[in-house]
Amino acid sequence: MYALHDSMHKFFLSHQQTLLAARNGVLATTSAKSSLHSCMACGFSTARTKRVGTHNGSFDCDEALACFMICLTNKFYGAQIVHTKDPLVLEALDAVVDVGSVYDPSRDLYDHHHKEFEEIFGHGFTTKLSSAGLVYKHYGVEIIAKELQLDQGHPNVNRLFLAAIDAVDNGINQYATDESPRYVNNTSLPSRVGRLNLDGVDTDQSSEKEDEAFQHAMTLAGSEFLEV
Repeated sequence: MYALHDSMHKFFLSHQQTLLAARNGVLATTSAKSSLHSCMACGFSTARTKRVGTHNGSFDCDEALACFMICLTNKFYGAQIVHTKDPLVLEALDAVVDVGSVYDPSRDLYDHHHKEFEEIFGHGFTTKLSSAGLVYKHYGVEIIAKELQLDQGHPNVNRLFLAAIDAVDNGINQYATDESPRYVNNTSLPSRVGRLNLDGVDTDQSSEKEDEAFQHAMTLAGSEFLEV
């Protein structure tokens, strides 16, 4: 488990050099030389790098974790993360999480923000899924079985980690009560990921700075996922 965490940390440090940004719907990349070097270092094909989309602007824990997990899969290993809400840009991508108003695993579309959405994980878990839960539902068996020698339905992965991420993002209270909480818990993983968003008073609000913040969020959420 710790070896995997270390390898993923090194992977994302290298992979930051090849991230795609979306500026007003126009994609920008690093130089071809640096991209090629990073691709070779990470060990994935330079023929055509897969692209995974999520929305730009303020981010939450679920999409940071969803992007981290999908990049662990064989299909999307080394994928570039594209931040945009432009439907035309999203349509051209290989996978989309937490944006687009479509849930269709056959096309790797994993958004939960639409009225008809009621997807749950099953296996005794009834919490409505976030984008992280959706990615795990369809790729968890590969990620967990291959890396941690646990099966997809292992109760600790859901009970101790993913169910809480899904519930918080969907506004589901931990207890069945309408009473106000006696204290504010600002130390949870979703809270810590949320604090990585750009501050409104920061002078640098560029897409590059936003991408950098999201990469920190992916690493934070992913490192805790791998330690479950």
